[in-house]
Amino acid sequence: MTTDALTATIKGRTFKLNAPEAQRGALADAIAVVEAKCANVSQKSPQSEIERVLLLAALELAAAAKDTDALDPRIEARLLALQSKLDLALAPASVAGKA
Repeated sequence: MTTDALTATIKGRTFKLNAPEAQRGALADAIAVVEAKCANVSQKSPQSEIERVLLLAALELAAAAKDTDALDPRIEARLLALQSKLDLALAPASVAGKA
């Protein structure tokens, strides 16, 4: 095992994860998918506790895994992350437009 832990951050909590060197890339990809899905769930339901966010993200990922037309998880993670960033960037503009 390597001593350099990978980190996952969900709703402000950081989780450190170790993996053998040969599996670090796959773990990093999985972390990106989970973080992006959790960010998406959190954005839909910002008051939800971390446990609920994790559960809903896991259920959405499991359902998507059964979908034969599902995107590559790495691409989906990037798209979810981009969507979250765009939503955050556009939110202040929409609020300012209402004033």
